[in-house]
Amino acid sequence: MDVDTVYAALQTIHDHIPTAQVHLTGGEPFLNLPLLLESVKIARQFGIPTRVETNAGWCTHPGKVDDAFSILHEAGLGAVLISCTPFHAETIPLTRTLLAIDKALAIFGPHNVFVFLPEGIDQLLRFGTRSPVPLERFIETYGMDPAGFLLWEEFGLLSGGRAGYRLGHLVQRKPVDDFIGESCTREILFSPCLLFDLYENLIPGPCAGLSLGSWKHVHEISGRISTGSLPVLVKILVDAGPYGLFCFARDQYHYRPLPQGYAGKCHLCVDVRKYLKMQADFPELEPVDYYRYD
Repeated sequence: MDVDTVYAALQTIHDHIPTAQVHLTGGEPFLNLPLLLESVKIARQFGIPTRVETNAGWCTHPGKVDDAFSILHEAGLGAVLISCTPFHAETIPLTRTLLAIDKALAIFGPHNVFVFLPEGIDQLLRFGTRSPVPLERFIETYGMDPAGFLLWEEFGLLSGGRAGYRLGHLVQRKPVDDFIGESCTREILFSPCLLFDLYENLIPGPCAGLSLGSWKHVHEISGRISTGSLPVLVKILVDAGPYGLFCFARDQYHYRPLPQGYAGKCHLCVDVRKYLKMQADFPELEPVDYYRYD
């Protein structure tokens, strides 16, 4: 993403979603600090409150963290969210997370610093602070059932993306018929957040890989939502949930359910969408790289 794209996105938000707050995330926004800084400045010009989410992987030295947080605070950044989960700890030593929290509190104040999730600190401290913790070690240390509860329940893991495939063994899988009647209306039509990606897709909060259209035309998307004239697969999910999508894929494209079942309704949805992406051109299944890589 470049400055022009950021400007266009923020102008769209300013013009059509005037009460919105902007959450700058990635990837890792601090990998491109100049662009992050410009994004905060542009948002401030439009009067849009901002906060940034970071995994703290870049927090290798106190002075570096001080400098980055200070210039962003001066530019108008309102708050910082720092990720602290077993998934981030696989590659990021806890000492970097703790450094980020300490510096953020000093610069932004306690009411403007959020840790997701704070209990993750205590759960990871038992492994030490200076080295990453492979997820396998986390599971081995806590045990399968306790680790499954921590990851799926306490951390609120969604079964979409890779989670259902890679961590589905830590939760009871269900056959496809168990998802009859489960709706996606709230997630798609009433999500508290909308994602603007660098490919111009407008994505309902938890539904990665499902595009409502171009965020440049958010006013047109609002009209389609109000009239129910949604893209085919989106409409199926709103009306009949992942089971409805399964029926469509089974009847039209010969999709077969996973014999081992699914970790949740999002796992079912993603598996069906991955299959459909290989069968036909559905413009709502974007960005393409979401489906290209496991």
